[in-house]
Amino acid sequence: MIDMEAYRGALEQLGLHKAAHQDVTLVEHMFRACTILQDMKAKEQVCLAGLFHGAYGTEGLHNDDVESIPDERRVEVRQIVGPEVEKMIFTFSVMSYASLGKSFRKLMRPDGIPEIKDRRTGEVIPLSRDEASDILRMKLGDVLAHMPPQVGHTLVDLPTEYAGFWRVVAEYFGPDTIETWNKFTGGALWIDPKQN
Repeated sequence: MIDMEAYRGALEQLGLHKAAHQDVTLVEHMFRACTILQDMKAKEQVCLAGLFHGAYGTEGLHNDDVESIPDERRVEVRQIVGPEVEKMIFTFSVMSYASLGKSFRKLMRPDGIPEIKDRRTGEVIPLSRDEASDILRMKLGDVLAHMPPQVGHTLVDLPTEYAGFWRVVAEYFGPDTIETWNKFTGGALWIDPKQN
């Protein structure tokens, strides 16, 4: 289990505590995403990548800056989290969300090859099935981290808006992820674990 507080200083050094993310700071959102990924029992490197997933921005956040991720910034993040985790964070930042959805459909087939694309160039990012699956799991953690307390909150209810897709993703990952999904969604979005 990752000691998220041990990384707070590094996140602040990167200036992420100054970035707003909907109704919270980006650091608060990333802590929540990491907590959710840990609850899903995701691999430690996926949880760590989830803790830093907004370090470079994403398609949904700071998408205008994706062209200008300085190499120095990547070196700085790599020194904190290591090269494998930094690669996941970078891929998460530059990927097209539409290609992630299409890649999931390919992952559902035993011989399907994921084709997550770089939204800057349109080129396929070379990833194994496991690597693409890790990115998909990160995104599910990110989506669940957007689940707001609905009363008076300014966010769109993303999981409800895209519930069909994300429910299938949660089911694909199995019992631990279904349990986390149910914990963070509940109500009409609840998945019956006995049917999976």
